Order: sequence, then structure tokens, then C-alpha cells
Amino acid sequence: MTRCFRFLLRFSLINLGIFAAVAAVIVGGAFVTDVPSGNTNLFSTYFDGFPALSLFILFMMAFSMTSTLTLALNFGATRKALFGALQGVLVIYAVGGWVISALFSSVPVWFGWPREGAAAVLMLNSGPAFLAAGAAATVFGVLSGVMMARSRLLGSMVLILAMLLMIVGIFWLVITGGSFSGSMWGDLPWLLPLVLGLAAVVADVFLYRYLKGYVVR
Repeated sequence: MTRCFRFLLRFSLINLGIFAAVAAVIVGGAFVTDVPSGNTNLFSTYFDGFPALSLFILFMMAFSMTSTLTLALNFGATRKALFGALQGVLVIYAVGGWVISALFSSVPVWFGWPREGAAAVLMLNSGPAFLAAGAAATVFGVLSGVMMARSRLLGSMVLILAMLLMIVGIFWLVITGGSFSGSMWGDLPWLLPLVLGLAAVVADVFLYRYLKGYVVR
């Protein structure tokens, strides 16, 4: 399993590097186009929407692992070792994405940006809620990818479900980030992570069962 993990890790680090590069381009573009002063443009849109963009990037990073998993099996990796190594990679994805997003969200504080949108980004990206939402996004990303390789219909169904859950995750980030307060939400801040967590566990179990019978083509 260690060798399998090392094999998957090299591709995962490349994806995380691309993630960090995207964040750097958005921050750099915001500086160059004077977004901190209230200028509205493409970079301000991406900056304010970075929580949603981050979850989508994590999802696509995991989704793109299908060919890498097939390559690992072709090189002799057992399905049990592959699943174990994959869990470690998904953890790295979730934690790495959270770290990059938290650093991104610290930019308004470091440079004193007075924008309301930047403050919202700070609340949504820097807490443990984002880490949990990111973990769910990665699990469903890899499941969608392997299912799409088997059946376009099944893969599309899982993909739609994953998108709906990411919307739930973003909504949860908004609530736990403090953008909405008061008793009107009731138990919703607790129910949403429960839904995300259960969905991620079920997806991971299904992924394990699917990988056991995964046919290399």
C-alpha cells in the first residue's frame, strides 16, 4: 500500500500545485485590477466566489484520478492496497485544499482590504466546516469518475448528486461562517454536516465495493 500511495501522491501534489496556482492568479489579478478599492470585474467575481470554486476544484481533482487508478492497477497494485492508498490521498486533497483556501482567505486581513465580499470569503474558507465540505467533495469526485468510466448514465447520476451535495456544502459554509445568525436556522447547521458526512461515508463504502470488482480496460 505504501508504494501505491507514493505513486498516487506524485499526481496529487501536481493537482494541489495547480490549485495553489489558480488561487495565486486570482489574488494577483485582484491586486492588479484594483479589486480592494471596490472595482468589480472578473477577478472580483472569482475572489468573492472562491469557497464554491474551491469545492469544485477539489471535486474535479478527485474526479480526474480515474486514469491514475487504472494505471496503478495495470502496474500491479491490488485493489485493497489501492483503496487504502486512495483514502490517504483524499485526506491530503481535503487538508491541502483547506490550507490553500485558508491562506487565500487571509489575504484581506494581511493587506487590510475593506471589501465586504473579502470578509465573506474569510469566514467561509478558514474554518473546519470547509475541511469537512472539502472531504465530501473529494470522495464524491473520485466516485463520480470511476462510475463514469463504467457507465455514462450511472456516472451522470452520481455527478448530479455530487453537485447537489456541494450546493448543500456551500450553504452550510454560509451558515457556519456567520453570514446568517439567529434562531431561525434551528438545527439546520447540525443537520447539513450530518447529511454531508453520511453521504460521504456511503459513497466511500460504495467506492470500496466498486473497486473490488473494477475491471481494467
